[in-house]
Amino acid sequence: MSGKAGIIGLGLIGGSIGIALREAGWSVVGQDLYEERENLALEMGAIDKVGTMDTVDIAFVATPVSNVVAAVRQALDEGAKAVTDVGSVKGSIVQQINSPQFVPGHPMAGSEQEGIRGARGDLFRGAAWVLTPAEITGDDHFAKVRAAIVEIGADVVVIDADSHDELVAVVSHVPHLTAGALMRIADDHSQEHRPLLRLAAGGFRDMTRIAAGHPGIWPDICIDNSDAI
Repeated sequence: MSGKAGIIGLGLIGGSIGIALREAGWSVVGQDLYEERENLALEMGAIDKVGTMDTVDIAFVATPVSNVVAAVRQALDEGAKAVTDVGSVKGSIVQQINSPQFVPGHPMAGSEQEGIRGARGDLFRGAAWVLTPAEITGDDHFAKVRAAIVEIGADVVVIDADSHDELVAVVSHVPHLTAGALMRIADDHSQEHRPLLRLAAGGFRDMTRIAAGHPGIWPDICIDNSDAI
């Protein structure tokens, strides 16, 4: 399967989706709030051109959680045939989008690298990619999105939105917050005990590696998934 895809949001995930789809033979159009990211996505080969979601077979919304609903509606308004997102909280998004063309999703993949410069085509190979279709989601739209995700190497997991939010709180959200808290504690104590960070061994590095990711996404996630967290 190949076709024309669109991406709204050209960061780490959006850029990696674009690279992976183009490697699989798709034509990819993309857009971002920042022209610098659009230009970099072009240079890196993540997209073929900058443009709207008009007539794309699938639009991937790869924005921060707080912008997903608006971006999904934008993609639908611009003429995307099917739309999916990559938001790490699903319940609140599903409640606000009432369209058979929308297939909510969340790839369980990432990197401590930040932004489009960390994008790579193999990011999703072997990774779980959750889809949380609502009752209104069209079977043909779901099948189209699922096939594209499988084509770029991910393993599709289908669950309902509420179960997704509870499970990712355990395996993703709380571990990230814990890593951030541990780094803050270590930083506070390093001011008093200068050798502290020099003593940190592999266990400390393993537990805090994910704290190096983009901190700006976490306030929205914590707010939207506060009950599960």
